[in-house]
Amino acid sequence: MKTLLLVLALAAVCSGWQGCTGGYINIAGGCYRFHQDWETWWHAKKVCSSENAKLVSVLTYAQYNGLLAHMNGNYPGTYWTSGAVISGHWTWTGTGGSMNPNWWGWKNGNYADHCAYFCSNTLKYWSKPCSTKLRYICEKH
Repeated sequence: MKTLLLVLALAAVCSGWQGCTGGYINIAGGCYRFHQDWETWWHAKKVCSSENAKLVSVLTYAQYNGLLAHMNGNYPGTYWTSGAVISGHWTWTGTGGSMNPNWWGWKNGNYADHCAYFCSNTLKYWSKPCSTKLRYICEKH
């Protein structure tokens, strides 16, 4: 029995599987939590931080497709991401990386008081004033 458990544990490590806890689920190799309470972008960022997580930064097609598929199948709607305008450019504040311009719903302006959110219906990012209350996605890696 111990040998079987060891083999299963090694297989999980070698395959990149991550055990997600505390309401987080595994999507594309990361752990994500889809919060259903409505908060401003700044408050959502604080809640994620209190969970040792960050607002979601979508860097790969696997994340993009996996998150949108999960949202559409379970929690359709709009969700804050970590996207915000930093020094005049849309940036993932969770990682510092640039946002993929192909995933925007329109040519987006660089409004300093706007933050990016995901829309499950359009499968795109959009922006609203950061003071708007939306649901949000936290991620752990």
